[in-house]
Amino acid sequence: MTTTAPIELGIDPVGRFAHAAYVAAGMAPADADTVVENQLWADLRGVDTHGVQRVSWYQRWFREGRCDPTTQLEIVSSKPTALVGDGHSGLGQLVATRFMEALIETARGSGMALGVIRNSNDWGCGAWYPNLAADAGFVAMATTTSVPNLAPFGARTRLFGNNPIAFAFPRRRAAGALEPRPIIYDGALTPVALGKVLRAQSESTTIPEAWGFLDRDGAPTTDPATALAGIIPAIGGYKGTGLAMVTNILAGVLSGSAHSASVDVGRRGQFFLLVDPDLVGDKESYFDAIEEMVEQVRAAEVLPGQQVFLPGELEWRAYDARRAAGRIAYPASVVASLDRVAEQLGIDPVGRDGA
Repeated sequence: MTTTAPIELGIDPVGRFAHAAYVAAGMAPADADTVVENQLWADLRGVDTHGVQRVSWYQRWFREGRCDPTTQLEIVSSKPTALVGDGHSGLGQLVATRFMEALIETARGSGMALGVIRNSNDWGCGAWYPNLAADAGFVAMATTTSVPNLAPFGARTRLFGNNPIAFAFPRRRAAGALEPRPIIYDGALTPVALGKVLRAQSESTTIPEAWGFLDRDGAPTTDPATALAGIIPAIGGYKGTGLAMVTNILAGVLSGSAHSASVDVGRRGQFFLLVDPDLVGDKESYFDAIEEMVEQVRAAEVLPGQQVFLPGELEWRAYDARRAAGRIAYPASVVASLDRVAEQLGIDPVGRDGA
């Protein structure tokens, strides 16, 4: 078993490197800014598996012609409360962010907006999109399809993607203030992110049996390669299978995109819903009720040695701590993948001094 100590990198140098990599691949500078902002936001919140770790994935997709770094979102249908977009195999962070910006403007006029995208790609950190809407005052949810790797409960055939579902709920705050942050739930359908298993495989480490991964015959395994080739579990057994179908219907079937076993790179669908609390009640009453709920959570009797957190609270704490430090400790395997990207594209590698 081989382990290598994490490597600290400065946030700004990492951002400059990722931006240079996308521009070198053909992406417009403003579009690269959007993608990098999403990836650094993920890393700052401690969701490292969805940040710059994926730069090397996307560069491979660009080389293989499976994802177009130059394409732009097309709005193919626009109604007072609904938008339909086509991502034309573009990078998900770019396509979905531009789409969310359009949905926010639609919701400002109507009080709500429903949107679907077809032919999109991996969108990175799913919480990013509802959070944009929450910052604009809307309750929001989003989900996406992904490549099939989950079997229906009791089977071994891979049929559904590990589809994330993300929600964000705004809270009352003064104009220009950062606190309190929105309440955010962002979770996929496996007990842990598959990026953690991929990272364990690249670092030749084992995974905990408690994660629930099985080999092809249904026996527990701690070997990441066996886990990835075997039966990847969904949360809650048959309930996870139900959620997998729900997300495929919303993001795949409803969007007119690929769904379940037919999902592939460039063929992902995405679903979004935004609601202004004023549409169904009174926004100030909504804010009062949210704070009442928060107070009840804070007042809950805590078990010995335990703490209670709001959804997304740990990520916001990580964000503040990492932003204040100005640097992030990345696994050596991630840094090595960035070095390979630099060599392939002929750009400067990311600096190691954290400056």
